Formats: sequence, C-alpha cells, structure tokens
Amino acid sequence: MAVYEIGNYIHDMRIERGYSQEELCFGICSVGNLSKIENGTRMPNRKTVEAITQRLGCREAFLQYSSREEMKQVEICSQIVQKITNYDYEGLETLIDQFESTITKEDILNSQYCRFTRIILQQETNPDWEQGIRELEETLRMTKPDGIGMKGILKGLLTYNEIVILINIARGYRKLGRREEGIEILYGLKRYMDTHIIDQTEKVQKYPMILFNLSNMLLDKKQYADVIDLCDQGIAMSKENNRFCLFPKFLINKGLALLEQREEEQAKESLLRGYCAFYALGNVRQCERLRVYLKETWLDTISNTLSGHQNMP
Repeated sequence: MAVYEIGNYIHDMRIERGYSQEELCFGICSVGNLSKIENGTRMPNRKTVEAITQRLGCREAFLQYSSREEMKQVEICSQIVQKITNYDYEGLETLIDQFESTITKEDILNSQYCRFTRIILQQETNPDWEQGIRELEETLRMTKPDGIGMKGILKGLLTYNEIVILINIARGYRKLGRREEGIEILYGLKRYMDTHIIDQTEKVQKYPMILFNLSNMLLDKKQYADVIDLCDQGIAMSKENNRFCLFPKFLINKGLALLEQREEEQAKESLLRGYCAFYALGNVRQCERLRVYLKETWLDTISNTLSGHQNMP
C-alpha cells in the first residue's frame, strides 16, 4: 500500500469517527507528523500506524510493509505475547532483553510495551502490588497526558497496549483489596470495547480478559448474578471464536457463583465442565487445584466426582 493510501485511510477513518488530530495522536506522534502522514508526505513506521489504527478501532491486516528491524520486533513480540498468555515465564526475560535491544531511543510505543512486560515478569517472580501499580501507571503515562485521572483516560482513545496495561492495573487493585477502583476500570474498558472497537479479531483477544477479571472481582463482592452473566458472555465468545484459554475459568467462576445461589445441580455441571476443559487443554495443575480447593471447602461430593474423571481417556 502506498504512503498516500495509508495516510488517506487514517484521515478518512478519523473524520468518520469524529476525532481530532490531537486526541488521536497524543503520545504517539506530534500533530504535525500526523498531518504529514495523512497528507501522504511522510512514511510512518509500522508501530505508529498500528497504534493510530488501534485507537481508531480498525484492523491492521493491510499493514504489510516493514523494515527488517520491524519484522524482527514483530517476531520477538509475538513470542513474548505467547509466553505471557500461557503464564510461561521461563526464558521470558531473555526475550524481553532481545526485544529491548531492537528499540531506538525515540520509539515510545515499543519502549512502553517493553517496560510493561518487565513489570509483569517482576510481579510474577517477586510481587509488590503497590509498586507494580505505580510502575504500570507511569508506563501508561508514556502515551497518556499527565494531570488527568483514570476516568479521563477511559473516556479517551486507547491503543491495545493501553487496554492491557489498564487491565493489569485493575488486577493490582484487586490484590490490594481496592476492588471498587479495579471494577471501575474494568467496567470503563468494557464500555469502551462495546462502543469503540470494531475489529472483531482484536475484540476477541482483549474482551474476555476484561470479562474474566471483572467476574473475579464481582465474585469477591458476592454479586453472583452479575458474575453468571459475565461468565455466560465469556463462554459464548470463547466458543464462537475458538479461543479457549479462559474458557475453563469462566465455567468455574460461573459454577462457584451458582453454588452461592444454591443452584447446586447447575453448579456441579459447570464445575465439571470447567474441570474437563482444563483436562482437555492438558492443564493438570489446574485440574488438581480445582479438586483440592473443592475438597477443602465444602464440596466433597463434587470433588469425588472430579477425582473419578482423572483417568479419562
């Protein structure tokens, strides 16, 4: 795609959505640079176009041009995403180091993502949630203006990096017992995804993360009907899009909420389905954790049922 075509596409989508140049490009590039991109007089790098189109809620499939350095970044970044998604932290620091070595000083967007991944790794190996939240907020401020609160950020335009950072800030608030702040962020993100993001490919990657973390917090608050509704949305989206990373967890959270509502048969079915989904995905550790948890609480009969499925073919 020619430079003019990329710029023209960005311009047309920005006008269609009613965004000013200032709100679209803040933290990504200057207004002057965006004007040159839209006019076709400047070739933007891949990451800049990705961030702009993410804020516009558009697909990035047309972005086929890349330098050798950018292709290397994309390759390493995809490996990092895969490891974080699978909670596989072995070798992650090495990948982050490799990724960081490709980043130039003025590359704010990749620097932001690199900093975010280091914080996630640190929280898994040596958790300090207060410090983690501070660092995540500082990372978010790399592309968001100082002086506005979380409500202001959620009312603005967001890149996918910013969305994931916000999800992890909300998770940190839950760890500190500050659930209301976490819930406010997650509901804000849910509204944003419902009203802004039009690319289904990206929505099915980020939306379930919001639903799952929100269901955890509402389960803590004993808002069981809301938990069941959120989990049903997550279950449906997982099945419709063949994405099963969070599928068992939605089933389990739904089962726990049903138990609290004394819907024991439905709860048993949901918990058993969650167990079987973990088993089918080869997650033996989660299977055992679920069985032990239920046995240690009040559900010996369900725990015994799950034990009977340990030797499933």
